[in-house]
Amino acid sequence: MSEAVLALGSNLGDRSANLRAALDLLAERGATPTRVSSVWETPPVPADQPCYLNAVVAVETDLDPEALLAVAKEVEHLLGRRPTGRWRPRPIDVDLLFCGEAEVATEALTVPHPRIAERAFVLLPLAEVLEGLLPVLGRSAAALLEGLDTAGHERTGVRLRTGGQGRRAR
Repeated sequence: MSEAVLALGSNLGDRSANLRAALDLLAERGATPTRVSSVWETPPVPADQPCYLNAVVAVETDLDPEALLAVAKEVEHLLGRRPTGRWRPRPIDVDLLFCGEAEVATEALTVPHPRIAERAFVLLPLAEVLEGLLPVLGRSAAALLEGLDTAGHERTGVRLRTGGQGRRAR
């Protein structure tokens, strides 16, 4: 078993229920949640759609990164996501952030996720789930957040919705 970390997001339908259902479906498919962040609400980009709810989950799995990506895509499909293009509303989005210490660079998958350091809506919940140095990146989520603030990127509008603080999954 190894640990993987996934980001979850939803801005269509019952967003909270979509996040919970994604956790359940991941567990049924060999990615058992061990720690779940708080839920954070994030303004959408572009702004002409509903706000997102975002969370990060650490899972134990025997799946390799490609198989875990396939599970993530299956979960998205089961919860109603259909191809609509980038940055469009969706009932669920499941992104693979880390898969142990693995580094993957294929046409279909890049691990660690290439935009982690640019996204406060990922870094804030990630800091709750992984407190130390992030796999492969060698920096903590908190340090990456400080870098966002220094670089002039903003956290504006990313707000805590429900507390979890890296709570253990069921």
